[in-house]
Amino acid sequence: MRTLLFVICTLLTSFAQASSYAEGDLVSQIQLQDQFENEISVSEDTRTLLFSRNMKGGDIIKEALEVLTAEQKQASDKLVYVADVSGMPSLIAKFVAIPQMKDLTFSIALDREGETTRLLPSEKDQATLIKLERLKVMSVSTFDSSAELIKALR
Repeated sequence: MRTLLFVICTLLTSFAQASSYAEGDLVSQIQLQDQFENEISVSEDTRTLLFSRNMKGGDIIKEALEVLTAEQKQASDKLVYVADVSGMPSLIAKFVAIPQMKDLTFSIALDREGETTRLLPSEKDQATLIKLERLKVMSVSTFDSSAELIKALR
């Protein structure tokens, strides 16, 4: 009986600990709204996916995207920035964070529930750069500084 219970608990634990996307995996298409409530999607055309799950990672991406010139942003029209804001208290998000995001010159696809982005890889206090080819993960990199992320984006 103990053995059976152990096996069941082990199986349930492994199901609960879903892994994140890795090189070679196919990413599901993502449909989210940005800070202006416009639809943003990660589709087969997306080549670069920037992702943050926390404020520090978001700051790194924000600093990098602010430095890119308008010409570089046009060239990177296949770039999508997705942020998981589910950890943020809803009142703070609604009345402080999202209104501040409206001052930015780029769109951020916002996952307010955290479910859509749960399989996207991330590291604590870092920004994630995922290179895609027809939704297939070609590489995953994390950055703890905007300078390094800028180099990777150029």
